[in-house]
Amino acid sequence: MIHAALIGAGYIAQNHIDAFARLPNAQISALICRTRERGEETARRIGPHCRWYPSLEAARAGGPLQAADICTPSDLHEPLVLEAARAGCHILCEKPAALTLASFERMDAACASNGVRWMTGQVLRWWPEYRAVADWIRQGRLGALHMVSLKRLARHPAWSDWHRDPARSGGALFDLAIHDYDYLYSLFGLPRQVCAAGWKSPSGCWNHIAAVFTWDSGVRAVCETSMEMTGPFPFSVECRASGDRGTLAYTSGSGQNLHDFAAAAPLLWYPEGAQTPSALPVPQADMFREEIAAFLTALAEGTPMPVPPEQTRAVLQLACAVGRSLESGLPVTIS
Repeated sequence: MIHAALIGAGYIAQNHIDAFARLPNAQISALICRTRERGEETARRIGPHCRWYPSLEAARAGGPLQAADICTPSDLHEPLVLEAARAGCHILCEKPAALTLASFERMDAACASNGVRWMTGQVLRWWPEYRAVADWIRQGRLGALHMVSLKRLARHPAWSDWHRDPARSGGALFDLAIHDYDYLYSLFGLPRQVCAAGWKSPSGCWNHIAAVFTWDSGVRAVCETSMEMTGPFPFSVECRASGDRGTLAYTSGSGQNLHDFAAAAPLLWYPEGAQTPSALPVPQADMFREEIAAFLTALAEGTPMPVPPEQTRAVLQLACAVGRSLESGLPVTIS
């Protein structure tokens, strides 16, 4: 049994709590939160095996911990990863791992020097429909690939206001778009070039972004991201891949957050020459549970992390390149 400390009690932490509850080989034994009332209430929801602590140091005094699951605002990731690494805890850190390459390098060095393993929670890799599209692309079932199009559109999160501070969240560029950039990287590696345009909020966040990526292989992709949709606009995602044999398309959105999604939308296949699309069967699974289970399996078996640090660094490098293109209004070559 792996005993984990969950650091944070906000919205994303609730997804991790539900996921851990369905894992037979791990449990959240410590809930770390600065607010005692909220922390104790969340610990009670987790179960009798969990206690609230104000810090990781206090939690370690309460019993052995093998892992730390960091679900806090993004600006807190670095100090918490450094602390957990020094404590000898293996680390699952929510995305984005860091907001700068320098911050990431300090985190990665601390994990390496303390002999702990760590992974960034890029949950889109486990979203069932996105996995199905990725499988089709890797298997060449679309034929020559023409274009991949991704969208992620949302209002500002309802559960907090720290996302509006670029120093804390990095805005939509790091908090939302990083999902789709990681997905593209997992398929094609680093692109050769990016050209981006967008709108910067009065607080300094790039919160409307359109980015076009080009690979030396000839693959092209476009990503549209927003954290500034207005009124009752739903949290919406799109994943579309087009090749000379046809197009796969997934579109879903309802409510304001992931938990508000209604029944899963179909993944549609539009084969070249057909008159109507067909809905493809996609086995459903909770993406957070699958992500955490993959992290724990890598720990238990000593196998590579499913999102190794070098991939996290590359995706962060990609997001920084998009940021440079947004600021300059020019294409940026990624090296």
